[in-house]
Amino acid sequence: MVVIRSARVAWALGLSGAAGCTVATGLSIGLGTADQLLTSAFGLAFGVLMGVLGALIASRQPRNSIGWLMCGTSLATSLVSLPTNYAYAALVTTRGALPLGTQMLWFATWASIPVFGVFLPFILARFPDGRVRARWRFAGWLAVLGTGSWILSIALSPNDVPLAPPRVEAALLPFARNPFGFSPPMVVLSYLYMGGLATIVAAYVAAAGALVARFRVASHEDAIRLKWFAYAGALVALTVVYAGVAWDRGVYLGDALVPFELTAVALPVAIGIAILRYQLFDIDLIINRTLVYVGVTAILSALYTAVLTFMNRYFIAATGQKSDAAYVITAFAVVAAFGPLKDWLQRRVDRRLGGATASAALDRFAVEVETVVAVMDVQRVACMLVDTAVTAFDARSAAVYVQSEEIYCRGHMNGDPVLEIMLRHDGRSVGRLVLGTRRGDAAYSRRDREALQRSADSVGEALALATRFGHRPQVAPAR
Repeated sequence: MVVIRSARVAWALGLSGAAGCTVATGLSIGLGTADQLLTSAFGLAFGVLMGVLGALIASRQPRNSIGWLMCGTSLATSLVSLPTNYAYAALVTTRGALPLGTQMLWFATWASIPVFGVFLPFILARFPDGRVRARWRFAGWLAVLGTGSWILSIALSPNDVPLAPPRVEAALLPFARNPFGFSPPMVVLSYLYMGGLATIVAAYVAAAGALVARFRVASHEDAIRLKWFAYAGALVALTVVYAGVAWDRGVYLGDALVPFELTAVALPVAIGIAILRYQLFDIDLIINRTLVYVGVTAILSALYTAVLTFMNRYFIAATGQKSDAAYVITAFAVVAAFGPLKDWLQRRVDRRLGGATASAALDRFAVEVETVVAVMDVQRVACMLVDTAVTAFDARSAAVYVQSEEIYCRGHMNGDPVLEIMLRHDGRSVGRLVLGTRRGDAAYSRRDREALQRSADSVGEALALATRFGHRPQVAPAR
């Protein structure tokens, strides 16, 4: 019952966020308050993916806070543009016919801050299992403190408007005022703004430190999940740096944020793949190809600029004017350099990452051999099955039997077992797994039984294979 209720709540939150983002995007396009149609589509994709994938993770793993944080991120993302759209419709389009227009305009100026200030740092510090070590919990406090300071600096400002196209900002500016009727001195607002921004940056640094610390002690599976998240996070971080540099050089902030809005979609996709389906894709190969082709692009761009500049200067010195031949010669030079440059850079990246080399191939072969040997170890298979079932379902006790003989148990079974799953091979039983009650007295759902049965059948295949080769299980001590 608890699992079913959690799933319903998760889907309600996730779909509400996705629906809110869809409505907000539709209003932005209809009212003309969107910067660009492409960025609006990617913003919609980010909110919908966060909501749907977050609900999927939270419904399957209710104890993992990542899913719940993704649902919250989707709901908060819908508030990035929805209040602005309502304020524009109320104050400009209908000329005050709708109520609470100025209040929604004030709310819109700071409504988007929690997405970047709270939810994303929380996800970063807790990925992938939803827990954070005690020594890194200060990252969350920094995020909350910085977000509060940043919100205050904007909410108390006398006449601030949300980020929108210049035409929309100009139309909303006459209605901009905070509802409190007073504003602190600008120097105070500046300190709150810069202090909040610096604190949020510190929160991201601390959350990244927690992620690095987790990676150092991570298992093989968790390391792959962390690589997925780190890959997407690196893309987003690079675009944020670009936006900051471009804005500082006078580029309109909405235009400077376009690369960030395009790459932000990678974040929920990477989280979903890492937690739900990480085995379907090779993240090391993706990282490898990204480094190679980004490096090739950067080097060829520099080569193109250098050769073109040299050839133009040569033709000007020789003929007194520029020539189209400079562009043709430069293009040939870049095309000729592409193949050798890519091969050289591929070897460098392979050597640095340890991929696509003979030693790496042999290492992977050794891992596969060890996996086969582990399957032949009947005792190890049985222990792993019981330990995994107890941990996954928080069961008080569990035991596994092979040919009516108990070979491993964990905890103490008080009374009859609550759940019994057969270990099958070719339609016949080769053993059974029994589980006691769960802590909190939660019931085993139909989905729990199906998941256990799939695991039990795979163990049954391993047990049958091991028995065929003469391996017999030994009774293990209870835990």
